[in-house]
Amino acid sequence: MSYSTVLWPGGSGAETRCRFLSRMVMALYQPADKLWSRTFIGLLAAQFLAAFNDQAITTSAMFFCIKTDTLSEANAITLMMIVYYAPWAIFCTLAGWLADRFSKRDALVGWKVIEVGITLVALAGFWIGRGGFPVAGPLVVVAAVFGMGLHSTFFVPAKYGAMPEIMQAHLLSRGNGILESLSFLAVILGTVCGGALSTWCDGQEYIIGLTLTGLAVLGFLASLLIYRMPAANPGRPFPPYVYKPLVANLNQMFRSRPIVLSIIGIAFFTFIVAFMRSTVLMYGESHVPRWTDLETSIVVGMVAVGIGVGSPLVGYLSGGKVEVGLVPIGSICMALAAGAAAIFVVLGSVPGLIVCIILIGLFTGFYLVPLYALLQNRAPKTSKGDWVATSNFLNVTGAIAATGLFLLMVQAAIISGLAPRLPTEDVWTGALGQVEGERDRPAWVEVGGKRLPDNDAPGVVDRVRTSLKAGEAVKVAEYQLAGTTHYHLRPETEEAQKPVYDQRDLPSLLFLSVAVMTLLTFFALRTQLPDLFLRTMLWFRRLGRHGLEVDGMENLPTSGPVILATNADNLDACLSVLSATDRTTRFLLVQTADDKKMSWLARRLAGRDMVAVVRADKPVDWNEVARRTEEALQKNEVIGLPLDAAYPPGWLERLFEKAGSAPVLPVGVEAKETAPGKGRRIYLLAGEPLKPGATVTEARRAVERLTDNLKEREDKEKMPAVLAPTH
Repeated sequence: MSYSTVLWPGGSGAETRCRFLSRMVMALYQPADKLWSRTFIGLLAAQFLAAFNDQAITTSAMFFCIKTDTLSEANAITLMMIVYYAPWAIFCTLAGWLADRFSKRDALVGWKVIEVGITLVALAGFWIGRGGFPVAGPLVVVAAVFGMGLHSTFFVPAKYGAMPEIMQAHLLSRGNGILESLSFLAVILGTVCGGALSTWCDGQEYIIGLTLTGLAVLGFLASLLIYRMPAANPGRPFPPYVYKPLVANLNQMFRSRPIVLSIIGIAFFTFIVAFMRSTVLMYGESHVPRWTDLETSIVVGMVAVGIGVGSPLVGYLSGGKVEVGLVPIGSICMALAAGAAAIFVVLGSVPGLIVCIILIGLFTGFYLVPLYALLQNRAPKTSKGDWVATSNFLNVTGAIAATGLFLLMVQAAIISGLAPRLPTEDVWTGALGQVEGERDRPAWVEVGGKRLPDNDAPGVVDRVRTSLKAGEAVKVAEYQLAGTTHYHLRPETEEAQKPVYDQRDLPSLLFLSVAVMTLLTFFALRTQLPDLFLRTMLWFRRLGRHGLEVDGMENLPTSGPVILATNADNLDACLSVLSATDRTTRFLLVQTADDKKMSWLARRLAGRDMVAVVRADKPVDWNEVARRTEEALQKNEVIGLPLDAAYPPGWLERLFEKAGSAPVLPVGVEAKETAPGKGRRIYLLAGEPLKPGATVTEARRAVERLTDNLKEREDKEKMPAVLAPTH
């Protein structure tokens, strides 16, 4: 045996030593046990500025292409979405491999450096576009949009994959809430500022490029606050077939209910955001008078206001666990808010629409934060970046599907007559004179010495193309919309007037479609976790009565039959264990005389989803309970069994023997009284699954060890901290 083999177990060579050292570092590295740390603050700042630049570049590029006549309004809205999201689909597996193969800190810092280069490309495009190259400039800016999409493709898996390495599992919901809140605040500001800068810097868009480059430099400096993290899987080889990990993850995803629940739910969120964005943009374009770029950007950004408020709220309400019981609240309220938005569009109430959009964003936080926390908690430790990249691929699929569905519905409305074509007529030709006000919504224009509209006949002038210069010969087409005369200008050399459609009724139908699709998706998610409504009821039941902190529940197998053995000895404790799981768990609830009575709805939901609800004052058919338990295990379900309940002699032992190949997951429960009048705090600790065929005695010993561990933790919390990790 060589000397190097003794020092470096597993063989010799630089690669083996690298893997060995990485394993040692990974073992020593521990996530912080507190929320706020230097690394988390650095990540928040870097992510905030990245999200801001994403939206600011995309929005300003869209308006830049419209103003330079490179793209029509409809094509610009659609193309920017496709260009931004295309890299997510093309490079998703490569992004996941890099996030797992190398330190996530290196990925985050490296892509912040690249972001500076992308903003310089945007700056060059704005400069070229206004320097005599009206086609080349916008194309360069669109390339910068593609670059920002590429940046997000690689930045996002490292960002979300790093969260479980930055903080412990019981802090993930709160951490994700803050991360999502600041991200969507950046989306608001980026969208609004992109529209505002496009208006204020009309003709001098290079100022936008300079501003975004400065922000990218600040983001790079913020990323330097992030401490170095060890690579999750440093020995992972590059896949010979680049999309093989994606195909493998998609195949594996449908065998894991927690992962499929989270990934499909997140993809639907991306779908709805993209669909709603297009819907609001259409409403602004079809509104009379038409909204300015700034007004459109503000209304589009209102959904992010709601998410910015809802995300930290959900993190707080989740407590110390991944609370999927909030998903039904988010889904149903999102659907109601979207339905109300459809009504306000019909009524023409813009303030009412804005309130509904904010509410949609607020309840999206209830829906989104638990699902992101579930994905981070459930994805394998060595491939979290890979799973986030797989999620991103499905997100892109959702966004592109939303764009395609939006265009399809608009074309269907035109064909069916829901959006009728308006008759237009050329009424005037002459040299373009003065344009009063901003070109995206001018007060009036002068053509051939004639003012349109004149003082005696009020009307509206459509957006005046930036390419139309003073003194150029133009044609003026006239059409009627909502009882108002509209004037549309085009070059005299452009013979045919483009078709104009009355699309005022479409946004209400599109918002109604959002409501229906939200409900359909929720019921699809419920097939993956049938007891979602029960979990919501348990969350309401626990609210204000006691807190819940969970650790180790990622040890619960994601598929197959499982016996969840616990020392929970009362109704509240058993229901707390149930709500801590992320798989449908059918408990054997034993209700004692000391337990508070369950509400009628909770009893009904529990009676439907539980193996049995046993009451001490009523006779029990234990043979029937055993039959139902064995039947549930045969269906690959999770069965929760309180070990200390009053079972008939030998009943529990026989059940364990018949369980066969089902692993046993021990879960220790410890309740701690807090200040008087403030309820209790319940701590749950799940251990490693016991091998199939484990006995009741072995399960009890494992649970006792977990309970002792919880008591030791409680004693340590009472001692003053000497040294706390700050990653």
